[in-house]
Amino acid sequence: MTILMLLDREFPPDIRVENEALSLLKEGHSIHILCYTFKGKTSTEIYKGIEVHRFAINEQVAKKSLGLINILPAFKIIWSKQIKLILNSFPIDAIHAHDLPLCYVFSESFSKRYYKVADMHENYPSMVEGQRYMNTLLGKLIFSRNTWYRKEREWLNQAQTVICVASEMQSRLEKVIENTGKIVVVPNTINLRSFEELESPGPEFKERFKGKRVISYIGGFDSSRGLNILLEGFSKIVQEYKDSLLLLVGDGSISDEIKDYSRELGIQESVLFEGWQPSLRMRSYIEISDICVIPHLRSVQTDNSSPNKLFQYMYFGKPVITSNCTSLERIVTESQCGLVYNDKSATDLAIMIKQLFDNPIIGITYGSNGRDSVISRYNWEMTVKGLIEVYT
Repeated sequence: MTILMLLDREFPPDIRVENEALSLLKEGHSIHILCYTFKGKTSTEIYKGIEVHRFAINEQVAKKSLGLINILPAFKIIWSKQIKLILNSFPIDAIHAHDLPLCYVFSESFSKRYYKVADMHENYPSMVEGQRYMNTLLGKLIFSRNTWYRKEREWLNQAQTVICVASEMQSRLEKVIENTGKIVVVPNTINLRSFEELESPGPEFKERFKGKRVISYIGGFDSSRGLNILLEGFSKIVQEYKDSLLLLVGDGSISDEIKDYSRELGIQESVLFEGWQPSLRMRSYIEISDICVIPHLRSVQTDNSSPNKLFQYMYFGKPVITSNCTSLERIVTESQCGLVYNDKSATDLAIMIKQLFDNPIIGITYGSNGRDSVISRYNWEMTVKGLIEVYT
């Protein structure tokens, strides 16, 4: 089949989309990806056998237009024009939309003759509902909390297949979709082959962290990530473990707020902000870590999530401390690869860190269990089978 994937950001990079596309290529399908370019990338490119088509847009306009697609028609007009150009130029058989906003295309008349796949990376309505702007006066006046839930039901019922990232999300979608048999779970696991190709930490990098007990968080900086709880929990143990270091790798809307909070807690000398880093460097940061933390606050969104970072931590044999988000707790508990704390309790988190610092053998056991679980179960070659069966 010839498959057109729709992606409302730049490509590359996007690990999940690339893994899906390369797996389908391997099965003999042809893959086209239509996406944005923010910084002058070429309009067309062959990337690892994938035909990439791009159109230019301002990055901030692109981000803000997502929240307005149900109010202003510009987003749909722009995308429909670009999609039609591809459909008229190539013998496309299927339209594969990544995330809910681009699933609007399933309600357009020109999409009727194509096989339609909705790929839900996120619990999008819940994610939108949790944004800060939704609780402002302007947000309450302009945006309806129920609109995205209505559109989710409308658009996903028009797809022939709906892909989601966790069994918890599948259970939620079964209440939304009339034909529940069309839901397929494809978790955000790691591609072992490509992940081994990432750069290992060099001597100079290792020297930076020599003699330190490193607690790492890698990911986005926004209000749902629980970074305030992580900082507060760390502040409770740093005086006892003066060689400990909290390593934060990433960026986002609350970066300045988090830096200010570290100063307020008086721990700024023991917290290292690395900023955004390319994916090639992720292995280095994980390998020099003693403990890796996923401190997400519980919500309908995070209870249904499958963060790729969890499986990266597990693969490199690191003990994981995670909040009690439903899907995270299930994987960590089943794999016996770490500890789970109450998402809003900095005290619980501090106890978990102390437990691993005081009992390093337990951490080694958790790390070994996590790696074994990824190699035997939570890897892309195992979890992609559902996606391949869809197109077969």
